[in-house]
Amino acid sequence: MDRSPDDSCLSSIAPSSPSNLGAPYATGRPGKFGAGTGDIFLRMGRRVSQAFNLRPAYNKVNEEPLHGFQLSMSDLKDATSASKKTAGCLFTNFEDVRLTDEERVYLNAASIGDVGVIRMSLEDADSSPNFNVNCVDYMGRNALHLAVDSENTEAIEMLLDKLSFECIEEALLHGISKGLVKIVRVIIEHPNYMACEERLKRVDSKNSFFRTTEKSQFSPDITPLILSAHYNNHEMVQMFLSRSHTIEKPHPISCQCTDCQVKQDYDSLKRSRSRLNAYRALASPAYMALSSPDPIMATFELRQEMMKLAEIEKEFKREYLTLVEQCMNFACEMMDLCRGTQEVEAVISDFLEDGTNVRDPLGRLRLAIQFEEKKFVAHPNCQQYLTSIWYGSETAFLQSWTLMRKIGLSILAMPLLPLICVLYILLPSAELTRAMRCPATKFATHCISHFLFLILLSAATFRLEENYDIHEDYNADERTVRSWLEQNFRPNKAIITHVQVCIVLWIAGHFVAEMKHIYYAGLRSYMMSAYNIIIYCILALYMCSYTLRIIVYGWVRDSDVFFNATNRIEELIQRNESRLVKSMVEGWKSSTQSSASYFIEACPTSMSGNKI
Repeated sequence: MDRSPDDSCLSSIAPSSPSNLGAPYATGRPGKFGAGTGDIFLRMGRRVSQAFNLRPAYNKVNEEPLHGFQLSMSDLKDATSASKKTAGCLFTNFEDVRLTDEERVYLNAASIGDVGVIRMSLEDADSSPNFNVNCVDYMGRNALHLAVDSENTEAIEMLLDKLSFECIEEALLHGISKGLVKIVRVIIEHPNYMACEERLKRVDSKNSFFRTTEKSQFSPDITPLILSAHYNNHEMVQMFLSRSHTIEKPHPISCQCTDCQVKQDYDSLKRSRSRLNAYRALASPAYMALSSPDPIMATFELRQEMMKLAEIEKEFKREYLTLVEQCMNFACEMMDLCRGTQEVEAVISDFLEDGTNVRDPLGRLRLAIQFEEKKFVAHPNCQQYLTSIWYGSETAFLQSWTLMRKIGLSILAMPLLPLICVLYILLPSAELTRAMRCPATKFATHCISHFLFLILLSAATFRLEENYDIHEDYNADERTVRSWLEQNFRPNKAIITHVQVCIVLWIAGHFVAEMKHIYYAGLRSYMMSAYNIIIYCILALYMCSYTLRIIVYGWVRDSDVFFNATNRIEELIQRNESRLVKSMVEGWKSSTQSSASYFIEACPTSMSGNKI
């Protein structure tokens, strides 16, 4: 019974014919996938074979390359006839590579490192027009590629004299992928390679992007340095860096230049893959350690770029996040290499931005906190260095104290805090002043200062009230009269009291400290912290509140001057005419001078609480 093309296609990939697995596809034929798909299948088939390292056998002169096992010639003929019937199917035999007997012997000798046969083949190449020294097998592997697998240095040097640069480049990349440092050095130090090396030092991204290499297992944007960085081979990376090879950082993903637009329109997937390959090389620990003068800073910046790319190119989010984690692990491994405080300080410190040669001992750490590099900040070496700075040399003894002893010292120092602050200003070079500069001491003084501020707020908010009625005791003494006046008459001191003055001074000092913070850190960096925004809003509300208090204080003083209230009340109290005080105050309240009478009358809420 005749079989349909689909049946033939299935038979060509059946387990009984394993030689077809990974075989390339017929080219230039309109198969079942449509016209023009043959070339695509051809390239994909070669990559499948190369990815799984399917190696052919060249045991006999008249045999086609097989996948490591032998088939009879009849099997090969059957497979070939089946492929003719199923041109364009998913798995078909490869037909466009036609090797002569001499070329098969030549490739076989290269694969086993037979120097004598290779020399004879190269000598006969000039006299034989049908012999091509750049010939490839069904997987697109040339003689130098196969010689690299055999690791025969003499055979490789012999082939380097004859093969084209494209074949040399392909063999070089293959040697890098296998980690053959000695072979790679032999190739790059050969005169033929050095003559064309300038092409690889800085690949023209525009030309390489549009280049299509069917027989190569590597994409056109892969350079020797990029591939060495992918495998994180320190020796190879150093080898190419010493020869002035570089890796060009891709344009930002939002770049609107003509080159980026053309690439995006031509093949968006290829552009994304090319960018991913570049960042995979840039994030290599070997490349960052050997190429960057500041690997820690390069790690932080590269990590931020890839985190943004992970959010934009969600299709490759997992790959970019893996590279992000790789960068963070590299930064932590750099910290692991530090053996002393000086080395940790060299890693964490950074020069100030003002252009001077003064180093900020925590410059790099502040940047790590800004970039949310939690793993780096939490590293034990980093934390130990922070602890030494936290206590300083003057208060290092506190590090060994228990919590109760520290609390006791804070309680004893609380009453002396104003005096200590004055000494800090007047005697900046004193030993006590140097101890005040330690972060631990600053933290303790800030805590005490906030605690005292809460006490002042409580004193200003929750005042004890004494309610007296002047009519209940006609012989009321001066104290009773003044207590009644506190509830019904608004003197100047009810607006700005001594406690309020202390609160205003505290707020003014805190406001100056925040302004200094903005000056040194920058407004943008300051506003990035939600805590700073909350503090600024609280201070703004306090400033507005006490600004209004000062304005009201002026209005109350004008009302007091208008009625001459304070002096007249004092005269009545001195003459023991307390009964007239209430009637006089009630008369002021009912006066036709509405604004003056309003500000002379005490509001129960204001006088009972004086809330801020």
